[in-house]
Amino acid sequence: MRVSAVDPSEPALLEQVFKLPDQLEEVFDAMEKWRSSDISFEVEGFWDLWQELPEGWQLKPSRVQLFFYGPDFPSEFGESIRAELGIESLFLPEAIDSTNNLHFYQSNLKSLLRLNGDWSTKLRLKRRKLWSDSSDDLSQRLQWIVQAVSTARQ
Repeated sequence: MRVSAVDPSEPALLEQVFKLPDQLEEVFDAMEKWRSSDISFEVEGFWDLWQELPEGWQLKPSRVQLFFYGPDFPSEFGESIRAELGIESLFLPEAIDSTNNLHFYQSNLKSLLRLNGDWSTKLRLKRRKLWSDSSDDLSQRLQWIVQAVSTARQ
């Protein structure tokens, strides 16, 4: 976990490694100790996602970063919470083929949606935005995949 104050370019007030999930309470305690309107918290961890490797599909740890911004801390899009959950190709295939690998992508997308739902409920989020670093429109890609899968199954 990294705690920053005033601006992301300032040196960290705290950088500490926690063993999760065993030390989750310690993470919350540290966040409570440093909580202020001009503070940000960055928590880095891993979650298991299906990944295509040369030896086949395997459930492997994938990096995730969570950012929590106080109301007076500058954030890129004015957000309070930001989650960076890995590269888009973990969730969306480049093409729909007949190799029957779609269930791995489907499983990863279900994990993403479950996580989103859990956060929305527990954190009482008023607004959410699904966004991607890719130049493509993510919602259009999702619609294309749904249509392609429907067509392939017929």
